[in-house]
Amino acid sequence: MKPAGQVRLLVAGLIWPPETFLARLFRGLTAAGIQLSVASSERPTDEWLALPNFSWLPVRRSRGPKSLQTLETLVASCRAAFRSVNDLRYFSSRTKATNDWSRLEQLQSWLPFVGHNWDVIYFPWNSGAIAHIPLFERAPSVVSCRGAQVNIAPHNPERAAIREGLRETFAKAAAVHCVSTAIRDEAKAYGLDPDKAVVIRPAVDPDYFHPLNGLPIDKGQFRIVTTGSLIWRKGYEYMLAGLRQLVDRGIPAHLTIIGDGPERWRLLYTVHDLKLNSVVEICGQMHPEQVRQRLQKADVFLLSSLSEGISNAVLEGMACGLPVVTSAVGGMAEAVTDGVEGFVVQARDPHAMAEALANIWYQPELRRTMGNAARARIISDFRLDQQIEAFVTLFRGVAN
Repeated sequence: MKPAGQVRLLVAGLIWPPETFLARLFRGLTAAGIQLSVASSERPTDEWLALPNFSWLPVRRSRGPKSLQTLETLVASCRAAFRSVNDLRYFSSRTKATNDWSRLEQLQSWLPFVGHNWDVIYFPWNSGAIAHIPLFERAPSVVSCRGAQVNIAPHNPERAAIREGLRETFAKAAAVHCVSTAIRDEAKAYGLDPDKAVVIRPAVDPDYFHPLNGLPIDKGQFRIVTTGSLIWRKGYEYMLAGLRQLVDRGIPAHLTIIGDGPERWRLLYTVHDLKLNSVVEICGQMHPEQVRQRLQKADVFLLSSLSEGISNAVLEGMACGLPVVTSAVGGMAEAVTDGVEGFVVQARDPHAMAEALANIWYQPELRRTMGNAARARIISDFRLDQQIEAFVTLFRGVAN
């Protein structure tokens, strides 16, 4: 089997900069000796480019008049031909768009890969894999299944093509990484061969995300925190309805929401309609260090999602010693055992959410016990070094 340092890995089908959890994985892979190339239209920072075993493959996205884009594509095609005429013919033959202009755009997006070789190609997102079908013939490929792109997107009538796209990529992939057994089982409906599936759960660094020693419980305020994009599938309206019930019961609850997104204004209107302005803080995007500080000062982490693989944000909260109240979606029950590290409640059930939170508020010792169990679970099963080792093993196996 190849040493890790000999594995040349291309990461394709993503937008740079990557999500925090992917950035941690990429850094870990390069530190483990994987030769990592990232294909993106955005240039990584000098800090990234200075990392050993890290390189960037520019993927140009033309803008401007069609005539200019056509000229740029022709120039790029000539350069690609110098690298490999056979590769250029191959990619040109794989364009399947409905008109000449769309075919040109497809070819343009694939030209940067002409004349290069990798041992493994990794697609962190299903949608990115579907957009790069020809790459599956260039090297053994690994596709990640993370949640919404398996259990939501295929049901969207406007994204019907993704269903067949999933089937095609699952068939062509050498291995399919699933973030939970629940996601693996859901992906079977779209043709995933269980023998190809490898479950590697999300992970965090418990040395970075850790509790503050000696932080007393604030008996005058129940500090609830959540982290995530402000999008509909996070179910914030159910979270706020549950918070309203806590306040009505006289519990001095305060909710901190960390994140931003297209649902921000709707969320603000909901806060106003429920008269929760004085007990809800929407912080927007925050640096990881600021997120850690907010987690360390909280009493409980709350997740109200309608769809998840396994939430990285929940794992960060658990690593900081927080009990969790989470909706029973995706693989969340694989990370949070009901009654041990927190409570698992039905999605779209504000009353159940409020009851679980009230139990934690009224029982400070339970809060401590669950928080300690949550951190212990992270150290046992969700450590970043374990995840990186599992991915290295996966990529080395696929390369051979």
